[in-house]
Amino acid sequence: MTATKPLPLYRRPEELGRRAVGVVVEFGAKAYAAAAALSVALSDSETVGGKVNDAVHAVPNLQERYREAMYVVDHREQIQTTLDYVNANALSAAELETAARESSQTVGRISTTYGEVNQAWDSFKSIRPTNILDTVPEAKGHLETAWSQKPPLDSIQRLADEADKVAPLLRQLDGLDVDFARFYTGLLSVLDNFASDEIVGTLSVMALAFGVAWVVGLAAGFWGRRGRPGIVSGTLLRLGTLRYGRWYARNLEYALGSPVYAVARRRIQADIVADPAKALDPDALRELESWFARRGPGPDKAKGPGSGRAEGLAKGVSRP
Repeated sequence: MTATKPLPLYRRPEELGRRAVGVVVEFGAKAYAAAAALSVALSDSETVGGKVNDAVHAVPNLQERYREAMYVVDHREQIQTTLDYVNANALSAAELETAARESSQTVGRISTTYGEVNQAWDSFKSIRPTNILDTVPEAKGHLETAWSQKPPLDSIQRLADEADKVAPLLRQLDGLDVDFARFYTGLLSVLDNFASDEIVGTLSVMALAFGVAWVVGLAAGFWGRRGRPGIVSGTLLRLGTLRYGRWYARNLEYALGSPVYAVARRRIQADIVADPAKALDPDALRELESWFARRGPGPDKAKGPGSGRAEGLAKGVSRP
């Protein structure tokens, strides 16, 4: 009994549906594997449990990260304008250090003078006929200290000048509608995930999430194709047989693998014993007839060459 040739795939809707389901599930699982690993890398959680939760909820987590990235993209012009303004108008590091030191000294002396004047005023208010000899010298001492601590006019002028320089910069920053905390959150999360105290947990969860989803995808592809190679592997195998046909012919069992080779051999044997004329080309058929002619008549000659095993071999071949 000759094994029947399978119908084209488009004429077998159940097989076509199986392939389609397998491909969709395989692609979806492998895409989810990549998304889960990326979600863990961008996670803002500091615990392994939180990272696992972000891997499971990869899609909503990545959507949130995408919105944050788009926020940065949408405000890139404002951010760049501000950075250019700061770069052109901000003081240098040395100038900032000098201005900060001088401003601190000036403000400190102003505070001291203000405090001494207040104490002198309190002393004047407390003058009574009975304590005039004590309070007047005390008030005078406070006034003298206040006068000695008063900042020079040029330092006050420099403080005013620095304020004039800083005021436009502050107005520029105040008018910038950018949430800098949100801008830096994503970057800081990634850096924190790969810091020395979290990198082991991050990589472990990434590997686990990617591995589980990838295995699910492979299982779906295996089921959908019944173990046959995928598009890439199948194409490479066909190209290999065309390019290295002689090598495949000499090493067929090694090239196909013992299980596949055994099934192929069983199928070919069944086709030959069922109908040699149909299974073999004319030259091979003549060689087979010559072999039987040289072998001489056998006990089963009347039944035809090999017909005694035809039925058993044919039954051993599963319908494709």
